[in-house]
Amino acid sequence: MSVVTHRAARRHVRERLLRDPVRWMLGGIFLILVMAVLRLASAFFLPVFASALLALLLAPPVRWLIERRVPAGVAAGLVVVAVVIVAIAAIVSLARPAASWLSRAPETLEQVQRRVQQIAVPLHNLQRTAAKMQEVTSSPTTPGDVRAKVEVAPPGVLSTIPGTTIGVAGAASSVIFLTFFLLAAGERFRQKLGDIMPERYRREMVDGLRDLQTQMSRYLSTSVLIHVSLGTATWASLKLIGLPNPALWGALAAILNFIPYLGSLAMLAVIGVMSLATFDDTRRVLLAVGSFLVISVLEGNVITPLLLGHRLPLNAVAIFLGLLFWGWIWGITGAVLAVPLTVLVKVIADRVRPLEPLGVLLGN
Repeated sequence: MSVVTHRAARRHVRERLLRDPVRWMLGGIFLILVMAVLRLASAFFLPVFASALLALLLAPPVRWLIERRVPAGVAAGLVVVAVVIVAIAAIVSLARPAASWLSRAPETLEQVQRRVQQIAVPLHNLQRTAAKMQEVTSSPTTPGDVRAKVEVAPPGVLSTIPGTTIGVAGAASSVIFLTFFLLAAGERFRQKLGDIMPERYRREMVDGLRDLQTQMSRYLSTSVLIHVSLGTATWASLKLIGLPNPALWGALAAILNFIPYLGSLAMLAVIGVMSLATFDDTRRVLLAVGSFLVISVLEGNVITPLLLGHRLPLNAVAIFLGLLFWGWIWGITGAVLAVPLTVLVKVIADRVRPLEPLGVLLGN
């Protein structure tokens, strides 16, 4: 968008706000109600939004099969089954190292603590001196002051896995079936939406939905390719360095990379902890952390802008606010889906005239 066009868009938005403030106040109230509904009914809306994004991601291969005269239902079923098989294979291959790491998490943290103490000897000495000073200045306890203290240990992480697995399996099943139905009825669904619209808006509605699907499919496909490439590069670098279970950390890096800003920081911390627990050589620890830092910086500043270009029409403030908003609405899952959902809102706002001000605010 040129500078002149951008200024004209801002002027148009400002004039509309000043011309009809009551309507925008009512729109704000409606937006608050929508936020409340999304938060309270997250068990319903989260699978629906996840299925919609997954259907947009898988639409190109389904369309390719339909063009080869494969029935829509069969094409959607083949693509969904293939994705499920790949996902199950990945989960099975990573389940054993993940379970092993979880079972050894307390021991790993103790090793990390010892390594940190070895590296930061001056800080350790300072803490020990402060503890001695506290012992000297504290008042001695009398026998009557001694009281029995009973603590109930909280349940371990592994004890919560069965219930969590059941909930995740139920949500995953809902997403899989809904994705299949959306893919199988994609073209017919657009035609039905066009049929219920007034005749003067029918053509615009169908074309707008088709353009929205095309743009979101391209963005999601490119984005997933970037995340998978980052995970693969992380796996290769950690394998060369000698960190155990590099495939697990590569998969985790690909997933966390969906969360802007915070995902890379969290993965950097994970690699640092595992390197401290594994290597006695500080140089290898720095090499593991530094390699992921270089990969992350190249991905965020070179690869993503080069491949996505104008397909990510969001400014930095919109991305961060989207992360906060969707994370507040749906927790970790909302944070993972934050950028695709915000892009979807932006694409819709650009095509719906009453939402043009929102599109301008989110625009890059």
